[in-house]
Amino acid sequence: MTLREFVESCVTRLAPLYPAAEAKAIAFRLLEHFTDIPSYKYISEPELEIPGLTGDLMPALADLATGRPLQYVLGFTEFCGHRFKVREGCLIPRPETEELVSRIVDDLSGTEIGDEPFNILDLCTGSGCIAWSLAAEFPEAMVYGCDLSDAALGIACRQRVKVGGAKPVFFLADVLAAPPGGLPRFDVIVSNPPYICESEKASMRRNVLDFEPAEALFVPDDDPLRFYRAIARWADALLRPDGHIYMEINERFGPAVAALFPGSRILQDINGKDRFIVR
Repeated sequence: MTLREFVESCVTRLAPLYPAAEAKAIAFRLLEHFTDIPSYKYISEPELEIPGLTGDLMPALADLATGRPLQYVLGFTEFCGHRFKVREGCLIPRPETEELVSRIVDDLSGTEIGDEPFNILDLCTGSGCIAWSLAAEFPEAMVYGCDLSDAALGIACRQRVKVGGAKPVFFLADVLAAPPGGLPRFDVIVSNPPYICESEKASMRRNVLDFEPAEALFVPDDDPLRFYRAIARWADALLRPDGHIYMEINERFGPAVAALFPGSRILQDINGKDRFIVR
């Protein structure tokens, strides 16, 4: 099979799931990952024969055709310049969450760390992408991450991100319950909690609905702020008086979430949507 034939096959097989341009981009990702053939070869040598079609390439395409997300098929995703393991059981990190981490880094870079430990808490940590990225950016900080999912925590603990200081500490906890005992006071609390309303499922793709963990995505329509009220309780109990809060939000509920955190600001993402609460 030539490069042209493979790309055309990808576009055809993935047509029920992805627009043609996105399916073509996925084909290039598969080729680069499984055969080391760079995407530009499709332009310069479209009739190049692909070696090793009996290996992982065609099974990967068949996997994608079922709706399984590309990141799960590859087993990783890129986030904030690091490679993170992802698979079923943990949410695939989104670009908006990279923006959230970038805002924290921009705000806190150059912060003087005194004799007291500088502690960061990532609530609803999932794959641990936020916790590990912040640990890499702030090697003098002690970063903690918690989640209710054993599967997600198992993935978070096995990430291999190079950090200059201590690795993040992950623990099992239900954010909707009271904080467990023994935690320190925190200088920063960050969270990307579930915030998509159940009624929004109708506009979402099957590769999200059928494969990513619903508990990491959705909240009831009649109680969309349940996690933010819980985060406010954790902040009241654990955040230092001069500490900071950073959260990702549903664009529909910016003012309502901000009201739970007096003195906070609503910030927009790169697409101009209300996406973050910062205090």
